[in-house]
Order: sequence, then C-alpha cells, then structure tokens
Amino acid sequence: MRASVVIPCYRPDANFEKMLGDLNAQTCQDFDVVLADDGNTPPLAARVKATLKRPHRVIRFDQNQGIVAGLNACIADVRAPVVIRMDADDRMPPDRIERQLAYLDNHPEVDVVGASMAVFGSGLRMWTKPASHHDICASLLWAPGLNHPTVAARTQVLQDHPYKEGHHLAEDYALWLTLAQHGATFANNPFCAVYYRMEGQNTSQNGAQARLERYVSMHQHAIRMLLPHAEAAELTPGLTNGAHQVLAGMSALHDLNSPGLDKVKQHTEALLRALAAHGERHPEDVWIQAAQQATRARMARVEANTRWHKLEGVRNLRLLRVSDWLVLLRRDR
Repeated sequence: MRASVVIPCYRPDANFEKMLGDLNAQTCQDFDVVLADDGNTPPLAARVKATLKRPHRVIRFDQNQGIVAGLNACIADVRAPVVIRMDADDRMPPDRIERQLAYLDNHPEVDVVGASMAVFGSGLRMWTKPASHHDICASLLWAPGLNHPTVAARTQVLQDHPYKEGHHLAEDYALWLTLAQHGATFANNPFCAVYYRMEGQNTSQNGAQARLERYVSMHQHAIRMLLPHAEAAELTPGLTNGAHQVLAGMSALHDLNSPGLDKVKQHTEALLRALAAHGERHPEDVWIQAAQQATRARMARVEANTRWHKLEGVRNLRLLRVSDWLVLLRRDR
C-alpha cells in the first residue's frame, strides 16, 4: 500500500457512513484505512465492515482516550510510507488521495503537505493556508499553518514525532511547531481536499471565547518554540492583553475588550525586534524574512480595521469545482 488513511472515531453519527463511502469512491485504490474506535458503544468494527470496501484495521479502546491517543495509535500501526488524515464526519472529493500522493511523489523534499478545505454546515466558506514552507513557518506565529484534516505526511516523520497531550483542541498546532523545530519541510497544495463539516459533533470551533483563550496559550507556546531567545518581558504583554490575537485576525480593534491600536503597535514593534534578533543568531532560518513581512502586512490590515480572514474565505471559494459545489449545495445527502 502507498498510503494509510488514519481516522480517530468518537461517537460518529450518521455522517460516518458517508465518509466511508468517500473512501470507497477514491480514484486511487492503493491505500488502506486505520481507524481508532475510541470507546464507542457499541464497538465500530461491524459498522465499518458493513460499509468500507477498502482493506482496514480498527484499533479498539474500551474507554475513551481522546484524539491524541487515537491518532498516535493509528499512526504507530501504519505500514505504508504515507499517512493521510481524515475525520469521521467530513467528506472528500474522489481524487483527493490520488492528488496528494502525486504531490508527494513530485516533491520528495516535502515531509507534510496540506490543502484547502471547504467549510459547510453553517454557511459556506473556504479555508486556505500559505503555500510555501517559509510562509507556513512564519504563519505558525499566529495559527496552525496547515488544515489538519487535509494533511498527508511521510509516515516516518509522524512516527518519530507523535502528537503530544496537553494542547486541548490544538494538538495539530503543537505538532506543526514540534516538526518545524526539528527541521521538517511543509507545503500546502491549494486544491480543495476536504469538505469540513461545521455542525453536529464538531468541537474545535465551539465557543468563541474558549477558542480565544485556548489560542492565547498556544501563541505563548508558539513564541517559545519559534523564538526561544526572545525577551519574554517584551512579548508577554502583547500575548496576554490581546494584541497578538488582533494581529492573528481573531479579533478587531472595535471589538469589546480590544487592547487598542497603540498596544497592537507596541507588540508589533516588539515582535519585529525579536524576529530580527533571531535572524541574526540563526541566519539559516530564512522563514524569519517571511515572518517580518507578514507581521508588517498584518499591522497594516489592523490599521485599516479589516477582518481579512473572512474576506479571503469568500474569495477563495473559486477553488471549488462544479463537483464540489454539487456535494455542498445538496448538503452532502
């Protein structure tokens, strides 16, 4: 097998069979599937066997262990050279696996490749990420640089660096930071690889305030990982007062509890100093230049008071093909 699709499963609903049907319909057939049955009652094995026509293995946990344990168990069991991520309630076009394997074949230097994903269920928009390795590393200062459900990766890289506990609903962000620190090469191929369901059992976006608080912690972790020599006294105020989150596009100057333009400017200047100092210490980290450019561009957008992430999501819907639209307009029935 050229690849294994790994799927953590906790209380999958009626959309589970639709996802399994998408695996059956793939134009590439040179893959198997590894699923983590994370304490479900009844066990999932019979349900999987009734629908999935691909070779598969189900790893059973008698009690719920969580997504990190499920992903790590699946990846440890993979024998193919490539791991492909999928969630239990999402959908994907029939050529997803073929296209991602072809990309990795044509780019042997890339360890992890992501893609765009169409978000549906509560409106329709597109989530895209930067394409190049340097821009992805730079973007890790503010957010995960890859859409987790779209990722295909070299198996050995993920087996050498498993997901870590302690980053609730941000296990992917923590993993990309770890891989960046260990010299992995990233890329994003902008085609739409996944239709991401924003409803029902999806939990990663539930609660805007909880999500903001979670990202404050992750941004602090990102700074420690990417800029280990940065002066904490200079950057900590902006990380805790909301200035970094404004630069990240998670809030705007007119929002309640906004830190205000002056504090965002102060944090921007402190971040640029930290990036310059890191670049002098580590000239081999050429992603620093991309991070400096991105920081200045984000500050310019803040001064224009633009919610740019929403505008980009609408613009990037052009990546959808007619077949994608048909699935999503029917609400994937």
